[in-house]
Amino acid sequence: MKDTQVNISSEFSIIKKYLSGIGASYLKINGIDLSIGDDCAVLATKSKLLISTDTSVAGVHFLKSMPAESIAYRSVATALSDIAAMGGNPVAFNLSLVMPSFESSWMAGFRKGLQKISREFHFPLIGGDLVKGPLQISVTVLGKPEKNILLRSNANPGDILCLSDPLGSGFIGFKEYKRIGVLNKTTKPYLFPAAQISYGKIISRFASSAIDISDGIIQDLSHLVTRSGVGCNLDLDKVPLVNQKYAKQCLEFGDDYQLLYTVPQKKLSSLQARLNSFNKKCHTIGIMGGKKLVINSKIESIKNWDHFQ
Repeated sequence: MKDTQVNISSEFSIIKKYLSGIGASYLKINGIDLSIGDDCAVLATKSKLLISTDTSVAGVHFLKSMPAESIAYRSVATALSDIAAMGGNPVAFNLSLVMPSFESSWMAGFRKGLQKISREFHFPLIGGDLVKGPLQISVTVLGKPEKNILLRSNANPGDILCLSDPLGSGFIGFKEYKRIGVLNKTTKPYLFPAAQISYGKIISRFASSAIDISDGIIQDLSHLVTRSGVGCNLDLDKVPLVNQKYAKQCLEFGDDYQLLYTVPQKKLSSLQARLNSFNKKCHTIGIMGGKKLVINSKIESIKNWDHFQ
């Protein structure tokens, strides 16, 4: 399509040109009977659905200076991470976009980012909304669970606390992007964070509980501990980091979207063997037990992320 200036009041023209047809080839295989174009999408499903919503606000969840492509991709990926944490398969997503003004080049980049993540995980955009206002994106993702749905509430005393991959890529990427403002190997994990869908499906056969790390390891582990009603002895010094020089920031920053999960001890060796066959790792960093979260670390005063502080 040729880019032409479209008035921001022409909502349906913008949707038709930039937000329609994304992932259309996946509609039938994912059980979508009706997509964009009506008041609602229609899904034909006989199984349970996983549903999660995530909102990204400019200046809070992403930098305004970021390319529109990465803003779009990142907004969907952070929501999709919740499907990964429950061991699910992506089915479709809805997107509501609030933007202050219309720019055809920005919107073309935004569409490119949506297409990129749609192709990567084989799931279509099936609806949403478009309004004028301060830049923010809300994404609702739908998924189907594997045989087992991973909850935050199923950890048991004696379970081993595990982590999918080293933490800190989000912080280091953010720091580097603020410095140089370009996409490279270092900034990519922040600009285009990876939702751990395949990893979540693998561990769903073995893990007792799971959560994704979006707000820092202490904050997210606290959610798992509270929901499960069992304490945890966390050896923070065993948590693998991408850069030891910035250990505190890597642990606090979040935005890594790695999976934090618990595994019964009798299943740990089988899980490790399964992960090894996919060239993936399982980092053991603690054990569940007691009534409180006990942190063993040389690093003092690790903070929690809170949107309202």
